[in-house]
Amino acid sequence: MTSKRGEKPKEHGVYDRARRATIDREITDLGIDFIERQAKQGKPFFAYLPYTQTHEPVDAHPDFKGRTGNGSFADVLAQTDAYVGDLLATVDQLGIKENTIFIFTADNGREGIKRSFGFTGPWRGGMFSPWEGSLRVPFLIRYPGKIPAKSVSNEIVHLIDIFPTLANLTGGSIPQDRILDGVDQSDFLMARTKKSARESVMIYIGNELFGAKWRNWKVLYKEIDERSYAIHNMAYPSFYNLITDPKEEEPEKFYLDDTWVEVPLERAIEEHLSSLGKDSGSPGP
Repeated sequence: MTSKRGEKPKEHGVYDRARRATIDREITDLGIDFIERQAKQGKPFFAYLPYTQTHEPVDAHPDFKGRTGNGSFADVLAQTDAYVGDLLATVDQLGIKENTIFIFTADNGREGIKRSFGFTGPWRGGMFSPWEGSLRVPFLIRYPGKIPAKSVSNEIVHLIDIFPTLANLTGGSIPQDRILDGVDQSDFLMARTKKSARESVMIYIGNELFGAKWRNWKVLYKEIDERSYAIHNMAYPSFYNLITDPKEEEPEKFYLDDTWVEVPLERAIEEHLSSLGKDSGSPGP
């Protein structure tokens, strides 16, 4: 289906396997068209482009199929790189680079099944797991003159922080009639501080709370079978020091010298659960 505001939706096409191979090009072209129209009218804009690749099935556009000689996943990576380049080039050519915040990120690590593609480096696990291979994703942001170029950090930033951060950077406001878990990261991104505005993050799979991260420590009260995805409630939680044990291979080994970490980890979870009780739920229409 397709429509614009105020229009009645109409049939656009069937999203089948063949269409899947070309839809990211369509998304890019539509995004560029929207950006150009807004820029020419001098209007501010928000463009969100949710690419379908690199989720399975991995289908490169005919223009990129076989391009790399290293398989379909490598072809799709090259394709995505080119499409993002097209977007950046559009922003630059329109002369709005200095006043445009450009973000590239993802929602999870590689897919968890063995036949899936991708690489999580030293991190354990993939999507639908509570381990770092699921939780860590690339996050790149460009805002010339505001965010220092080529800065790199391993501080914790959560995707839910993007909303309050963009609201602050663009002079907007956030709703006050509900509990928001995101925090404003503008001072951190603009190098006014070296530390992230958050020290902890909750670890969920679906509606199941598995545990939490606090600084370089993690606690898991549940684990998941990497083959069947069955959830296991553990009699005793696992603690990981993600600096000394980044692969999450040795629970408790490093915790025994630092049992004090239970306090900040449990406090973070308690504060989160308390905030759920205070939330009024989804606002009405």
